[in-house]
Amino acid sequence: MPYVGPGGSTLLPPADGRPIYRRLLDQLRHQIEAGELKPGDLIPPELEIARRHRISRHTVRQAIVELAREGLLRRERGRGTFVQAQPLVQSLGSFYSFARQMETRGLPYYTRVLHRGTAPADAAVAERLRVAVGAPVLELELLRVTDETPLALDFSVTPYELVPALAEADVTKHSLYDVMLERHGVRIALGREELRPVVLDRRQAGLLGVAPGAPAFHVSREVLGTTADGQSRPVEWRRSVVRGDRFVYRVDLPVDPPT
Repeated sequence: MPYVGPGGSTLLPPADGRPIYRRLLDQLRHQIEAGELKPGDLIPPELEIARRHRISRHTVRQAIVELAREGLLRRERGRGTFVQAQPLVQSLGSFYSFARQMETRGLPYYTRVLHRGTAPADAAVAERLRVAVGAPVLELELLRVTDETPLALDFSVTPYELVPALAEADVTKHSLYDVMLERHGVRIALGREELRPVVLDRRQAGLLGVAPGAPAFHVSREVLGTTADGQSRPVEWRRSVVRGDRFVYRVDLPVDPPT
Protein backbone atom coordinates (compact mmCIF):
# COMPACT_ATOMS: atom_id res chain seq x y z
CA MET A 1 0.00 0.00 0.00
CA PRO A 2 1.22 3.59 -0.61
CA TYR A 3 2.71 5.67 2.16
CA VAL A 4 1.01 9.01 3.02
CA GLY A 5 3.36 11.92 3.54
CA PRO A 6 3.03 15.54 4.70
CA GLY A 7 0.08 17.45 3.27
CA GLY A 8 -1.61 14.24 2.13
CA SER A 9 0.92 13.48 -0.61
CA THR A 10 1.43 9.79 -1.35
CA LEU A 11 4.98 8.57 -1.01
CA LEU A 12 6.49 5.42 -2.41
CA PRO A 13 7.86 2.72 -0.12
CA PRO A 14 11.47 3.08 1.05
CA ALA A 15 14.09 2.75 -1.68
CA ASP A 16 15.62 -0.58 -0.50
CA GLY A 17 18.03 -0.37 -3.43
CA ARG A 18 15.38 -0.09 -6.16
CA PRO A 19 15.18 2.89 -8.53
CA ILE A 20 12.16 5.17 -8.13
CA TYR A 21 10.46 4.09 -11.35
CA ARG A 22 10.78 0.43 -10.30
CA ARG A 23 9.11 1.15 -6.96
CA LEU A 24 6.24 2.95 -8.72
CA LEU A 25 5.96 0.15 -11.25
CA ASP A 26 5.74 -2.49 -8.51
CA GLN A 27 3.13 -0.46 -6.65
CA LEU A 28 0.92 -0.05 -9.75
CA ARG A 29 1.32 -3.72 -10.57
CA HIS A 30 0.25 -4.65 -7.04
CA GLN A 31 -2.83 -2.41 -7.29
CA ILE A 32 -3.83 -4.10 -10.57
CA GLU A 33 -3.21 -7.65 -9.36
CA ALA A 34 -5.01 -6.98 -6.05
CA GLY A 35 -8.06 -5.61 -7.88
CA GLU A 36 -7.71 -2.08 -6.53
CA LEU A 37 -7.42 -1.01 -10.17
CA LYS A 38 -9.89 -3.01 -12.29
CA PRO A 39 -9.95 -3.78 -16.03
CA GLY A 40 -11.27 -0.75 -17.89
CA ASP A 41 -10.35 1.71 -15.13
CA LEU A 42 -8.73 4.93 -16.30
CA ILE A 43 -5.61 5.57 -14.24
CA PRO A 44 -4.81 9.18 -13.22
CA PRO A 45 -2.82 11.36 -15.65
CA GLU A 46 0.97 11.27 -15.44
CA LEU A 47 1.13 14.75 -13.90
CA GLU A 48 -1.29 13.80 -11.14
CA ILE A 49 0.62 10.61 -10.32
CA ALA A 50 3.86 12.59 -10.27
CA ARG A 51 2.39 15.19 -7.93
CA ARG A 52 0.83 12.55 -5.67
CA HIS A 53 4.11 10.67 -5.27
CA ARG A 54 6.36 13.76 -5.39
CA ILE A 55 8.38 12.35 -8.28
CA SER A 56 9.12 13.48 -11.85
CA ARG A 57 6.71 13.00 -14.75
CA HIS A 58 9.51 11.22 -16.68
CA THR A 59 9.69 8.61 -13.91
CA VAL A 60 5.93 8.06 -14.10
CA ARG A 61 6.01 7.70 -17.88
CA GLN A 62 8.86 5.16 -17.65
CA ALA A 63 6.82 2.95 -15.29
CA ILE A 64 3.63 3.25 -17.36
CA VAL A 65 5.42 2.36 -20.60
CA GLU A 66 6.88 -0.77 -19.03
CA LEU A 67 3.49 -1.87 -17.64
CA ALA A 68 1.97 -1.31 -21.07
CA ARG A 69 4.65 -3.56 -22.58
CA GLU A 70 3.73 -6.22 -20.02
CA GLY A 71 0.08 -5.96 -21.12
CA LEU A 72 -1.20 -4.63 -17.79
CA LEU A 73 -2.01 -1.16 -19.13
CA ARG A 74 -3.33 0.12 -22.46
CA ARG A 75 -2.43 3.62 -23.67
CA GLU A 76 -4.89 5.35 -26.01
CA ARG A 77 -3.94 8.61 -27.69
CA GLY A 78 -6.21 11.42 -26.62
CA ARG A 79 -8.05 9.30 -24.04
CA GLY A 80 -5.53 8.25 -21.42
CA THR A 81 -4.18 5.02 -19.96
CA PHE A 82 -6.51 2.18 -19.01
CA VAL A 83 -6.11 -1.00 -16.98
CA GLN A 84 -6.07 -3.90 -19.39
CA ALA A 85 -8.06 -7.07 -18.80
CA GLN A 86 -5.66 -9.86 -17.95
CA PRO A 87 -5.08 -12.38 -20.74
CA LEU A 88 -6.30 -15.95 -20.58
CA VAL A 89 -3.47 -18.46 -20.23
CA GLN A 90 -3.87 -21.36 -22.63
CA SER A 91 -1.69 -24.40 -22.06
CA LEU A 92 -0.57 -26.20 -25.20
CA GLY A 93 0.23 -29.38 -23.32
CA SER A 94 -3.06 -31.11 -24.20
CA PHE A 95 -6.02 -30.89 -26.57
CA TYR A 96 -8.48 -28.11 -25.76
CA SER A 97 -11.65 -26.51 -27.06
CA PHE A 98 -13.04 -23.02 -26.49
CA ALA A 99 -16.28 -24.20 -24.84
CA ARG A 100 -14.57 -26.58 -22.44
CA GLN A 101 -11.92 -24.05 -21.48
CA MET A 102 -14.49 -21.37 -20.68
CA GLU A 103 -16.58 -23.85 -18.66
CA THR A 104 -13.49 -24.91 -16.71
CA ARG A 105 -12.69 -21.28 -15.91
CA GLY A 106 -16.31 -20.55 -14.99
CA LEU A 107 -16.56 -17.75 -17.55
CA PRO A 108 -19.77 -16.85 -19.42
CA TYR A 109 -19.35 -17.46 -23.14
CA TYR A 110 -21.14 -17.98 -26.42
CA THR A 111 -20.33 -18.51 -30.08
CA ARG A 112 -21.78 -16.38 -32.84
CA VAL A 113 -22.14 -18.20 -36.19
CA LEU A 114 -21.06 -15.81 -38.94
CA HIS A 115 -21.25 -18.33 -41.78
CA ARG A 116 -22.32 -21.95 -42.20
CA GLY A 117 -22.59 -23.78 -45.50
CA THR A 118 -21.23 -26.49 -47.77
CA ALA A 119 -18.70 -25.97 -50.53
CA PRO A 120 -16.57 -28.14 -52.84
CA ALA A 121 -13.13 -28.87 -51.40
CA ASP A 122 -10.31 -27.06 -53.15
CA ALA A 123 -6.86 -28.60 -53.46
CA ALA A 124 -5.58 -27.28 -50.11
CA VAL A 125 -8.65 -28.43 -48.16
CA ALA A 126 -8.71 -31.81 -49.95
CA GLU A 127 -5.10 -32.44 -48.98
CA ARG A 128 -5.65 -31.54 -45.32
CA LEU A 129 -8.85 -33.57 -44.91
CA ARG A 130 -7.82 -36.41 -47.25
CA VAL A 131 -10.92 -36.08 -49.41
CA ALA A 132 -11.25 -35.77 -53.17
CA VAL A 133 -11.01 -32.35 -54.78
CA GLY A 134 -14.59 -31.18 -55.19
CA ALA A 135 -15.95 -33.35 -52.36
CA PRO A 136 -18.49 -31.49 -50.19
CA VAL A 137 -17.06 -29.95 -47.01
CA LEU A 138 -18.82 -27.97 -44.30
CA GLU A 139 -17.52 -24.47 -43.64
CA LEU A 140 -18.12 -22.71 -40.32
CA GLU A 141 -17.00 -19.21 -39.44
CA LEU A 142 -17.38 -18.62 -35.72
CA LEU A 143 -16.85 -15.61 -33.47
CA ARG A 144 -15.88 -16.68 -29.94
CA VAL A 145 -17.06 -14.38 -27.15
CA THR A 146 -16.57 -14.52 -23.40
CA ASP A 147 -17.93 -12.08 -20.83
CA GLU A 148 -19.23 -10.01 -23.79
CA THR A 149 -15.68 -9.62 -25.16
CA PRO A 150 -14.79 -11.10 -28.59
CA LEU A 151 -11.69 -13.26 -28.27
CA ALA A 152 -11.19 -15.26 -31.45
CA LEU A 153 -12.40 -15.76 -34.99
CA ASP A 154 -12.45 -19.38 -36.21
CA PHE A 155 -12.81 -20.76 -39.72
CA SER A 156 -13.45 -24.51 -39.52
CA VAL A 157 -13.70 -27.00 -42.41
CA THR A 158 -14.90 -30.59 -41.90
CA PRO A 159 -15.76 -33.46 -44.28
CA TYR A 160 -19.52 -33.15 -44.75
CA GLU A 161 -20.13 -36.87 -45.24
CA LEU A 162 -18.35 -37.66 -41.98
CA VAL A 163 -20.10 -35.18 -39.64
CA PRO A 164 -23.24 -33.87 -41.41
CA ALA A 165 -24.89 -32.98 -38.07
CA LEU A 166 -22.65 -29.92 -37.84
CA ALA A 167 -24.68 -28.43 -40.68
CA GLU A 168 -27.62 -27.85 -38.31
CA ALA A 169 -26.43 -28.50 -34.75
CA ASP A 170 -26.47 -25.73 -32.14
CA VAL A 171 -22.82 -24.75 -31.82
CA THR A 172 -23.45 -21.47 -30.01
CA LYS A 173 -22.99 -23.10 -26.58
CA HIS A 174 -21.56 -26.52 -27.45
CA SER A 175 -18.15 -27.67 -28.64
CA LEU A 176 -17.96 -28.92 -32.23
CA TYR A 177 -16.09 -31.93 -30.90
CA ASP A 178 -18.95 -32.82 -28.55
CA VAL A 179 -21.35 -32.75 -31.51
CA MET A 180 -19.02 -35.00 -33.50
CA LEU A 181 -18.91 -37.52 -30.66
CA GLU A 182 -22.57 -37.44 -29.62
CA ARG A 183 -24.10 -37.39 -33.09
CA HIS A 184 -21.62 -39.46 -35.12
CA GLY A 185 -19.40 -41.34 -32.67
CA VAL A 186 -16.28 -39.51 -33.90
CA ARG A 187 -13.76 -39.29 -31.07
CA ILE A 188 -10.87 -36.82 -31.17
CA ALA A 189 -7.53 -38.60 -31.13
CA LEU A 190 -4.92 -35.96 -31.92
CA GLY A 191 -4.56 -32.26 -32.64
CA ARG A 192 -1.64 -30.46 -34.23
CA GLU A 193 -1.29 -26.68 -34.10
CA GLU A 194 1.00 -24.10 -35.63
CA LEU A 195 1.07 -20.55 -34.23
CA ARG A 196 2.46 -17.42 -35.82
CA PRO A 197 2.12 -13.70 -35.05
CA VAL A 198 -0.02 -11.58 -37.40
CA VAL A 199 -1.74 -8.21 -37.45
CA LEU A 200 -5.50 -7.91 -37.93
CA ASP A 201 -7.06 -6.60 -41.12
CA ARG A 202 -10.02 -4.21 -41.03
CA ARG A 203 -12.74 -6.90 -41.04
CA GLN A 204 -11.05 -9.08 -38.41
CA ALA A 205 -10.37 -6.08 -36.18
CA GLY A 206 -13.99 -4.93 -36.45
CA LEU A 207 -15.32 -8.33 -35.42
CA LEU A 208 -12.85 -8.63 -32.54
CA GLY A 209 -13.41 -5.10 -31.28
CA VAL A 210 -9.89 -3.76 -31.70
CA ALA A 211 -8.09 -1.40 -34.07
CA PRO A 212 -6.90 -2.57 -37.51
CA GLY A 213 -3.27 -3.60 -37.31
CA ALA A 214 -3.59 -4.86 -33.72
CA PRO A 215 -1.39 -7.89 -32.94
CA ALA A 216 -2.90 -11.36 -32.96
CA PHE A 217 -2.04 -15.04 -33.20
CA HIS A 218 -2.86 -17.07 -36.29
CA VAL A 219 -3.47 -20.66 -35.21
CA SER A 220 -3.71 -23.45 -37.78
CA ARG A 221 -5.11 -26.66 -36.31
CA GLU A 222 -5.42 -30.10 -37.90
CA VAL A 223 -7.50 -32.62 -35.99
CA LEU A 224 -7.36 -36.40 -36.34
CA GLY A 225 -10.29 -38.47 -35.09
CA THR A 226 -11.41 -42.08 -34.74
CA THR A 227 -14.75 -42.90 -36.35
CA ALA A 228 -17.40 -45.19 -34.89
CA ASP A 229 -16.10 -48.09 -37.01
CA GLY A 230 -12.53 -47.60 -35.76
CA GLN A 231 -11.05 -45.74 -38.72
CA SER A 232 -8.51 -42.99 -38.12
CA ARG A 233 -8.84 -39.94 -40.36
CA PRO A 234 -8.69 -36.13 -40.42
CA VAL A 235 -11.92 -34.60 -39.11
CA GLU A 236 -11.19 -30.87 -39.13
CA TRP A 237 -8.90 -28.17 -40.44
CA ARG A 238 -9.30 -24.95 -38.49
CA ARG A 239 -7.69 -21.55 -38.93
CA SER A 240 -8.16 -19.12 -36.06
CA VAL A 241 -7.25 -15.51 -35.44
CA VAL A 242 -6.87 -14.89 -31.70
CA ARG A 243 -6.50 -11.51 -30.02
CA GLY A 244 -2.90 -11.03 -28.94
CA ASP A 245 -3.91 -8.86 -25.98
CA ARG A 246 -6.27 -11.46 -24.51
CA PHE A 247 -4.38 -14.75 -24.82
CA VAL A 248 -1.07 -16.08 -23.58
CA TYR A 249 -0.01 -19.51 -24.82
CA ARG A 250 2.05 -21.55 -22.37
CA VAL A 251 4.12 -24.68 -22.88
CA ASP A 252 5.70 -26.72 -20.09
CA LEU A 253 9.25 -27.80 -20.96
CA PRO A 254 10.27 -30.94 -19.05
CA VAL A 255 13.98 -31.50 -18.77
CA ASP A 256 15.27 -34.87 -19.89
CA PRO A 257 17.34 -36.63 -17.22
CA PRO A 258 21.09 -36.44 -17.86
CA THR A 259 22.55 -39.41 -19.70
